[in-house]
Amino acid sequence: MWFVLHAMLWKRKLFFILLVCITLSVVLPAHYVFENVRKLLIEETQSKATDIAVSIASFLIQDIESYRTLSETLALTIDDPSYSYYLKTNSVLRAIKKQTDTSYIFTAKYIDEQTKAYVLDGECPDSEFFSPFGSQDGLNDAEKEVLLTVQVSASGIVEDPVWGAYLTGYAPIIDPSDDMLVGWVGVDYDADFFSIRSARVSWILGICFTFFILSMTVILYYVIVAIHKKSATDYLTKLGNKRSFSHTVEALFRDAQHSNRAFALLMIDVNRFKQINDTFGHPAGDAVLKHIAGALAAAMESPRGCFRYGGDEFAILLANASPFAVELSRAAIHEEIEALTIDELHGYRVSVSIGMAMWEKGKTLQDLIDEADQDLYEQKKLRS
Repeated sequence: MWFVLHAMLWKRKLFFILLVCITLSVVLPAHYVFENVRKLLIEETQSKATDIAVSIASFLIQDIESYRTLSETLALTIDDPSYSYYLKTNSVLRAIKKQTDTSYIFTAKYIDEQTKAYVLDGECPDSEFFSPFGSQDGLNDAEKEVLLTVQVSASGIVEDPVWGAYLTGYAPIIDPSDDMLVGWVGVDYDADFFSIRSARVSWILGICFTFFILSMTVILYYVIVAIHKKSATDYLTKLGNKRSFSHTVEALFRDAQHSNRAFALLMIDVNRFKQINDTFGHPAGDAVLKHIAGALAAAMESPRGCFRYGGDEFAILLANASPFAVELSRAAIHEEIEALTIDELHGYRVSVSIGMAMWEKGKTLQDLIDEADQDLYEQKKLRS
């Protein structure tokens, strides 16, 4: 169980580190992409607003005499000849506003360097946002630019205490008979229009970048795990190699020092392995090592904790083991190996010697290995 938990903790830590590193590496590019998309959305909205404003200005210029007369009227009354034109044109602006996704449509004229007066308004007359003819408001920078350049212009997103947050496109209304600037058209998009589109793009980008981060994390995780497994596995026996043994026994040693729980080390050596190689050949020797590896995994009920230490030597680590449990494991290993039938040996029976050492508080890791080696030496003498 310790080996399973240790592997799980290592893999979780690896996955978390990869996730954090990849996320941090993607944050700046993601922010850059979002800001550029946001900028494009603003520019697209500005272009849309100015296009509508230019179309309305062109429509008004078709009957510029009526519009100019209305614009120059000081106080508009029901009896005024321009009143019917005012009502009709306002209804046209309301229809345009309804057919498009604009928030407000209006026309205005210049009063002084800081003031404008509304002429037409596309809001319903009973709306709180309706600006009656001649009502005055301050000039903003984009409107001043229209007055100076007599060209289309657009504002950025403006925060206004009365109108809220909005973006406006402007187009000049010019009398072609004398090139006089009669006024300008304003087309507003409120912040909600932009926020909805921006939020939609944010969700899409967020999903894409999240998918990318998770995909890259999973891919790199499996690649690193595969490389780690390959580098820690003995090519012949498929058990852990000496590098894996060193890493595992050090981790087990640290855990034992912290928890004060004992663990055991078994060192296993194949008896008369040189004689087997000399008699039956190296391929037969390789077959012996493979069969013994399988027997060790079977005796321990898992290859975890089993290692090829080098040559014909193997090692087994037993976490949280009592001396009695270690002796049972040693007996199970002998039983599994004695039951082996290896075709390449033509009836020759394989045996092993097993040295044992229990870690106790105060022992160093080298003490443990030396003790297991010494016990292995004693066991080999007994079997000889």
